[in-house]
Amino acid sequence: MCLFKILRLGIMFPIILILLASCSADNPVLRNAFSLNSERIDQIAPDSGIASSTSLLNERREADTSKYYVPTISAVGFSSIAIQPSKSLNQRRLMAMRAAKLDAYRSLTEQIHGIYIQGETTMGEAVLTSDKLGAALRGTIMGARTVKIEPTGSDTYQVELSISQTHIDRLIKSYRGGLL
Repeated sequence: MCLFKILRLGIMFPIILILLASCSADNPVLRNAFSLNSERIDQIAPDSGIASSTSLLNERREADTSKYYVPTISAVGFSSIAIQPSKSLNQRRLMAMRAAKLDAYRSLTEQIHGIYIQGETTMGEAVLTSDKLGAALRGTIMGARTVKIEPTGSDTYQVELSISQTHIDRLIKSYRGGLL
């Protein structure tokens, strides 16, 4: 048993010597592997890992939220008091305010959803015989707030509506998602 241990140590001793010789400071492979140049020191510093992670997260955030400029979306509607169908002046005023508000909503719908225009022109013997133009719109307006309702002159009401930035962002997200 003792002889076996001596033989094993006799075989292991030269292998250990070879390994120690290869670990000398003159070995160029080991010198490059263990050298700490300025780039490697920056990678080892604890703050550099947090800074690089933060910069990566910021880049991702910028890529996810594209830059866009959205002006405030607002619309103005008008309506005349005199053309409203009522015998009472107060009733006509209320109806004119309502009609002006609906006109402002129509204008908001045009701005957000667009307007469909269809035209038809008829020519006969190189002369314009008929020219028809039609417009249609369809859309839902949510989140509009009334900025002001005021009379303009003695017979007209003006209503201004506006949509908040939160609702504009929601509309843009829905549009990009294919929902609009």
